[in-house]
Amino acid sequence: MDLSDFLKDINSDADAPSPVVRGILGYIRARNLHPGDRLPSERAFAEQLGVGRNALREGLATLATLRIIEMRPNSGIYLKPLATESSFEALVMLAELGSTPTPSEIAETMEVRAALELMAVKLSCMRREESDLADLREILAQSEQVLREHGNIVDVDTAFHLALVSATHNTVLVRVLNAFYRFTSRRRRALFSGREHAQASIDDHKKLFQAIEARDIDGGQELIRRHMDRARLYWHQVIGAE
Repeated sequence: MDLSDFLKDINSDADAPSPVVRGILGYIRARNLHPGDRLPSERAFAEQLGVGRNALREGLATLATLRIIEMRPNSGIYLKPLATESSFEALVMLAELGSTPTPSEIAETMEVRAALELMAVKLSCMRREESDLADLREILAQSEQVLREHGNIVDVDTAFHLALVSATHNTVLVRVLNAFYRFTSRRRRALFSGREHAQASIDDHKKLFQAIEARDIDGGQELIRRHMDRARLYWHQVIGAE
């Protein structure tokens, strides 16, 4: 996969919530609904949102799949407990819609992501092929170019991480970690608006590339630990702790 493919994937609108889904979630937030609360009937809901019933059903089906709502036959549509029953993809969707994660959600997400990144580095060192190294080199070069042009490196930063995970040749791990990158995308864009953070990230990526090229598992894992520790510190400063 070349750089253009990576950028196309991470900038694709395919995973973006539909306007109807946005409308349903906006309704839930605006009315401060709680788990167990009942939503309007399909007919009333469609009228309130100004959409057709078929479009509404598609939106509701999406949220039911993400376990945000539950549609009970002959009873109605109910909001489910997000913290215990919804999928991580639901949390990602809410973040993409502008919802601010809680400090505990950030801390827990970083904890899980760190463990997955360690696994990704280990497997990449073991399984990487020359084509994987070529992808990583190209993305590093693109990162430097974006920085020279005073642009925001968030997209190429994500592309590098996806390329690194892709070198594991484990497609499930790629999908899982991509959700984590999407979860923090908006806030990483703010982080990389400053040259200092952007340059530090690129420098880390260069060292990670060298470790993967050399198949240095211990060195690569130590680098990703430091990389994640700096990210944790940033989120703690920005969002705070509970």
